[in-house]
Amino acid sequence: MSRQFRIALFIEVMLIVGLLSIGLIFWHVVCDETMKTCFKGDSVGSMLGFTLLSGLRPLFFSPLGQAAYIAGDSFGVWLGTFLTALGAAFSSLLLYFPGHLIGKKVVRPWLSSNLPSTWRLIRTQDYKLIFMTRWIPFFPFDIFSLLFGVADFHARRVFIFSFLGCIPEVYFFASIGEGTNTSLVYKGLTTLSIAACTTMIPLLIYEYVMRKKGTGLFVASKKVYYELLYEARVNNDIKRTAVYTAEKIPVVLLYGFFSSRKTLAVMENLLSRDGFDVMSFNLGGSLGVFFTRGIPETSEFIDRKIQRQMKRYGFKKVHVVAHSKGGLVALWWLLRLGGSKYCDKIITMGTPFKGTWLTYLAIFTPLGFFWKDVWQMRPGCSFLKELHASTPPPNLKIHCLYSREDKVAVDRCGVFNYPGDVTGVPMHHLSHFQFLARRDVASTVVKILRDESMAEITAAAELKTSKSSEEVPDDLEIDSQKSAV
Repeated sequence: MSRQFRIALFIEVMLIVGLLSIGLIFWHVVCDETMKTCFKGDSVGSMLGFTLLSGLRPLFFSPLGQAAYIAGDSFGVWLGTFLTALGAAFSSLLLYFPGHLIGKKVVRPWLSSNLPSTWRLIRTQDYKLIFMTRWIPFFPFDIFSLLFGVADFHARRVFIFSFLGCIPEVYFFASIGEGTNTSLVYKGLTTLSIAACTTMIPLLIYEYVMRKKGTGLFVASKKVYYELLYEARVNNDIKRTAVYTAEKIPVVLLYGFFSSRKTLAVMENLLSRDGFDVMSFNLGGSLGVFFTRGIPETSEFIDRKIQRQMKRYGFKKVHVVAHSKGGLVALWWLLRLGGSKYCDKIITMGTPFKGTWLTYLAIFTPLGFFWKDVWQMRPGCSFLKELHASTPPPNLKIHCLYSREDKVAVDRCGVFNYPGDVTGVPMHHLSHFQFLARRDVASTVVKILRDESMAEITAAAELKTSKSSEEVPDDLEIDSQKSAV
């Protein structure tokens, strides 16, 4: 059992035990040791008090079923079901808005650029997804509320369909809390009947009507499936049409964490139009497309690929332009694997040289079992310490484009801090993913590759910070396969 797996398992077990303990302690403190007759009576104050506590429930990591059980005991099954469902709807918003802030600068730009069909599904069919996740208790209520915010679901729909969708689950636990002599089988069948009448049958009828119009969830899901299939089979397929010459120095493009080669399309096109030979590789990872491989392993892969192309075409060195995690891959190759013998210039964009706190969003989930790279991008981790302790090659020039608006590598965290020749280029008007699809970024990269005055480049970049710049036109967002190798 690997060390990473043992640490991730320990974290998950401790999180589950800790969260369950906090939930139990919360209701025991509020409702005495017996957990019975917590809100006896049908007074308005008692009902408002329970609804408020039910809405705050996620802050104390209490399961929804536990609140429903107490409501059934205190108010009866029907009133208890209504109050718990209302509190659950409010609690969904309590987690929705923090998720909305998290996803605004990171997740939504990634989805819209990598998986546009999936993004359209989320924006048009979100209420059905909310309904289904609430109706099936297998999906964690509070975690999905957070994810709905991250994915930019509509807040009003989250509230309404959380209320309606959780009624079957809430009714079941409220009926148990009511303490009647009916069997669990009877209560389960009653719950299914309520679910069928209040949620599933109306939802199926509505889905049938929308499917006839070509806008149903089934049709949208098929588009998402084919999009993922295209990414895995077509967009990941290398078309060996690029030809390089010994007279030109190729520019190697590297993309970042959980991105695909599609994100390089605009940058490839802009650099090619300026006369550069551009080279990019599939870096592998989840589904064979989305980059989640370990950083040292990917650096070794890059080393083999570049040397193979050098032997084939006869050029002696390359330049590297890398975004986000791709910058860490490139620096490890240059400083630890001897890549500086073939490369004397690298440009990084939004690379988290000091790590990023966003990695903990993966480490504290089951993803921490499988993805090595999130451990290698933790602030203060051994990988980053070793990278920063590397001996600087005398010929290597490092240019780091960074921004205060970057939520992954915030401000100077995007500048490599070591004794070598490092130049920071501030571009504070850009967010993390805008580095990949802006004309002004490509213009700055071209000037650096052509060894123009760094004072002029920095001054131009700072000028852009003080005023907005125009986005790259849609016609430039072409297929990134044209210059792939």
